[in-house]
Amino acid sequence: MGCVVALALSRCGLKTAMLEAQADRTTISDGRTLALSWNSFLILNRLDAWSDEMVSFPIRAIHISDRGNFGQSTVSASDLNLTELGFVVRFQDLLPQLRMELIKQNVETFFHTEAKSIKKSGGYSSINLTSKGSDKTISSRLVVMADGGQSLNIAGLKYKKTIEYGHKAIVGIVKSDAKPSNIAYERFTDAGPIALLPRGNEFSFVWSVNSDGVDSLLNETDESFLFRFQNAFGDRCGNFTAIREKRTYTLSTKIAEQPSGGGIVIVGNASQALHPIAAQGLNLGFRDAWDLAQLCGQLDEKKLNRSETVRDFRRKRRWDRFQTAVFSSSLNRLFSSKMLGMRRGRGLGLLALDLVPLAKKIIIRQLIFGPRL
Repeated sequence: MGCVVALALSRCGLKTAMLEAQADRTTISDGRTLALSWNSFLILNRLDAWSDEMVSFPIRAIHISDRGNFGQSTVSASDLNLTELGFVVRFQDLLPQLRMELIKQNVETFFHTEAKSIKKSGGYSSINLTSKGSDKTISSRLVVMADGGQSLNIAGLKYKKTIEYGHKAIVGIVKSDAKPSNIAYERFTDAGPIALLPRGNEFSFVWSVNSDGVDSLLNETDESFLFRFQNAFGDRCGNFTAIREKRTYTLSTKIAEQPSGGGIVIVGNASQALHPIAAQGLNLGFRDAWDLAQLCGQLDEKKLNRSETVRDFRRKRRWDRFQTAVFSSSLNRLFSSKMLGMRRGRGLGLLALDLVPLAKKIIIRQLIFGPRL
């Protein structure tokens, strides 16, 4: 997220630098799969950070279903007059593209660097940091925190709201004997929701399961795990034949305090870490970065540190952040409920979504682009 923020601000003519805790490595081992919305793709294009040579997989439709209950819906790019709803990319493929563009834009990156404290002095913020084992101090009119919330404390901030779901996500890669397609799947099951993202002849998956059952699942053989995964998801994508790169993380929603003074803003997961059920967190962060750059690009540099600038940014992003956080949390609660009335209600909801094209169009457009007020 920091790379996107830095590029967006640099493109607006602002001198920008980035602090990166990781070392500058040519080989990136992080194999995370990212689901980028069409809007995020457009932002990367505008920043010249998207390459057609980068390995990516288009999402042209999303199939939504509730296992064991009636009602299902399919959202297609054509419903919104788009060629794609988004793309699936690997983090290790996207990050080098972003870093190369940072170099082209003369954005200085301090690798292996950790910020220790922030102090305001006049019209600047002084950042005390440790870079490659040495202590340094740099100054900036505006500090943007985009590190997932790891440094909130140095700005005197904390998470004001945390929702624990009692679930963990198991993520990994599965292969299937089905013919590859450009369809993503959101499958709600009694064992927890499963998301499948297309990656050529395989799928990246996110499976939300009760925390108590995670260890036993991870300790099973691949054959046993695939059997349980297949039983939970069904045969809509054929037979799953292989699995790799299994890992897990705790699911929660975290909403951070917002800076009240000037000179500091927080974006992306540092501001709001969401449940991954609708793959909204990263894309919401991209919209944070773009709107911040558009706002700052219209200001005189000397106004970047003012409280009014921070308030204007918070006001601009308030509705999108609120709506997306509520949607992700509510969707999880709705489809996790085993109450008969709720199960029938969500079946009717999925059925209605397919029968009322205008409602589907409005909901999906807002999820991709954010609200247009």
